[in-house]
Amino acid sequence: GLSTLLINNCTLEECICKTPMPNLNYIPAGPIPPNPSELLLSKNFTELMKVLREQYDVIILDTPPVGLVTDAAIAMKHVDLPIYVVRSGYSKRSFIKTLNKLMKINNYTNISIILNSIKLSKRGYGYGYGYGYGYGYYSESPEKKNK
Repeated sequence: GLSTLLINNCTLEECICKTPMPNLNYIPAGPIPPNPSELLLSKNFTELMKVLREQYDVIILDTPPVGLVTDAAIAMKHVDLPIYVVRSGYSKRSFIKTLNKLMKINNYTNISIILNSIKLSKRGYGYGYGYGYGYGYYSESPEKKNK
């Protein structure tokens, strides 16, 4: 996995897993190391990203939520388009505030946010669309606030 690759206990070729879909490969996380942030800050991670960019058209990094650990914030420095997924009625508002701080501190200008698990009510027939800005579409359920 990635953790063993970054500590030089295996090669990239040993870590890459192929899928039944042509040209879709992945590297599993590997065992949880005692120092994940240090591994992502290492020259090995920077070099790995350079090598992967030469071999692949698209690289997707799946990280823990930004609000829980610093790993995602570190990894964001190596990506072209960070995508931040927020689950309506589940994710904490503080995660959005953390993202806003990261954007300001690191001058990120291209972060995309996906809001999923929105409960839509069906009213009448036809098609519709909508858009919004800010926190208006995001709410924390009362039972989550008490936890």
